[in-house]
Amino acid sequence: MLTERQAAILSMVVDEYVQTAEPVSSKALVDRRRLEVSTATIRNELARLEAEGFVTHPYTSAGRVPSDRGYRFYVEALMAEEPVGIEERRTVEHQLHQVAGDLDDWLSLTATILSTLVGNVAVVTRPRTTSAHLRNAQLVELSREAALLVAVMDDGRVRQRIMPMAEPSSQEQLNDRARRLNQMLGGKDAQGIRGTMADLIDADDIATADVLADILREQRIAEETFVEGLSNALRQPEFSDVDRLLEAVGQLQAYRLRALLEPAVEGHAGATQLGSMRVVIGAENGDTGMQDWSMVVARYGETDASGAVAVIGPTRMAYQRTIPRVRYLASLMSQLLHDVRQER
Repeated sequence: MLTERQAAILSMVVDEYVQTAEPVSSKALVDRRRLEVSTATIRNELARLEAEGFVTHPYTSAGRVPSDRGYRFYVEALMAEEPVGIEERRTVEHQLHQVAGDLDDWLSLTATILSTLVGNVAVVTRPRTTSAHLRNAQLVELSREAALLVAVMDDGRVRQRIMPMAEPSSQEQLNDRARRLNQMLGGKDAQGIRGTMADLIDADDIATADVLADILREQRIAEETFVEGLSNALRQPEFSDVDRLLEAVGQLQAYRLRALLEPAVEGHAGATQLGSMRVVIGAENGDTGMQDWSMVVARYGETDASGAVAVIGPTRMAYQRTIPRVRYLASLMSQLLHDVRQER
């Protein structure tokens, strides 16, 4: 346990280091924070904090930097969150409501917004579902012998296929076909659609239903990750060295980031539950290549269709600003996904 003074000093060290990216000395704390104690007193307390593993010497410097343990204690016991302000919320919600309603557009825009708000890499994963269900299908005439099949899934995803038609069809006839198929297939997954195909007689109805089943089966296993803000992270002082910059670029590839977030999405032991937060700091990360990084992850969606909203950056992260914004964007995505699925 830390004394009240030690806790206050640790909090100041974290705040100063996050702001300046420079090791924090006792003199800097006294001067910048206008403390009414001597530098010797602060120096002694810093030595005790170092002995307990809350701060470290990065090199032969008079200053200290927070350790992973120091950041953890700060996040759990000392940090005062910087709330998302009313104007900030209005701006974000206005941006999201400008999107026409396609889930991919929402996910991509959410990653962009979050990265801009926190100045680090933002990652949003597509919600995984136990199975994709058809909300509705539309057929658009391309020629007398071909139509564009537009399939809308229950989570808002939209997929298109070009369908050759055995019988020439006008747009009015295609509308009738789509209406008939929606009545029979709407709300079903791939297995349900294939089970209904035995009741179909028309060759073009059967062909269309078969393609719809294939689309739904493909979407069940689809994995997409939206990543924004790599340049924001790489502009930070930690990457002034070219070798570290190149290493970071390799670590922050989309496929690696999704693998890091899998526990939060899949619901494995210790994973983030819906609506809650998970903060992984430095060496707490099982991936040895990511132990200079921290992740703030929130799970969004519903029990049968969920994804992750996350920020990834150096351990020198503004946690007090990042955590509430990840939580806020995750709550918005949960509501958007719920609304989309209710419309089916």
